[in-house]
Amino acid sequence: MMTAAIHEQYTKEIYDGLGYFAVWMPNSPVALGDVGFVRGRRFHRMTSLADLGIAFETVGPGAAVVHSYASESGVEVSVNGDVATPDVLGIAPQLTVTVTFHRAHTTYLRAVDCTEEAIRDHLALQRGLTELRETGVWLGEYVVVTKLVRTGPAVIMVSSQAATRVEFQASAGDLAPLSLPVGSAGAGVGTSVGSSLAAEAVALDGGLTPFLELSALRRGLSARPRLRLRGPGTGSKPDGTSADRWELAPLSWEQFAEDGVPAS
Repeated sequence: MMTAAIHEQYTKEIYDGLGYFAVWMPNSPVALGDVGFVRGRRFHRMTSLADLGIAFETVGPGAAVVHSYASESGVEVSVNGDVATPDVLGIAPQLTVTVTFHRAHTTYLRAVDCTEEAIRDHLALQRGLTELRETGVWLGEYVVVTKLVRTGPAVIMVSSQAATRVEFQASAGDLAPLSLPVGSAGAGVGTSVGSSLAAEAVALDGGLTPFLELSALRRGLSARPRLRLRGPGTGSKPDGTSADRWELAPLSWEQFAEDGVPAS
């Protein structure tokens, strides 16, 4: 039995645990309206809606939330320091956070102040993309980023080896809850065995875009067969082909895992 590649394991765990497609590498920049294709569970940017002449409005950002994830039975987090007691100036103390990966290909993720942004009008976008498809500009395998998650301070680590241990400093004021901590904007991060990490994304000032939704044009399920004329007085009947009606819809996990939508 073949072992899944690191990015395959990571993207599947994030989808199962958080319900988003994960960007690989976790620190790769992505923007709303980016256009490209999916290969090997990776989004490959080719152009953008702006470059294709399609304007769009956005909705969001919404209320900030915290996203936490740790691979089951594979990650242990410990904290050394006094969380409850600030110093005499009222400043939260610095703590040492240790993350131990007991298995290879396991993930530790902690991101605070996460907000969602999305393209507002999917019907208008659908019309614009359909016009581009009719002129041959929009390729059948293209997908577009229609929703994006931006983080505040965040730490994302993926191990490449078992028995990998990472330590970093964090302010106690930013640990909520303590069992899954995150570094503050003033914290230092140092990995004890950085070469054993397959991926490490640390954004102490925020700004990562690690999760997204992808959408694609696909033939509308409600499209009716065309009528084929058979000549005067002979009537007509369906020719068995679908009308050129396209619908913009989010990719499913199966489509993402199987390299997006087939060109058609």
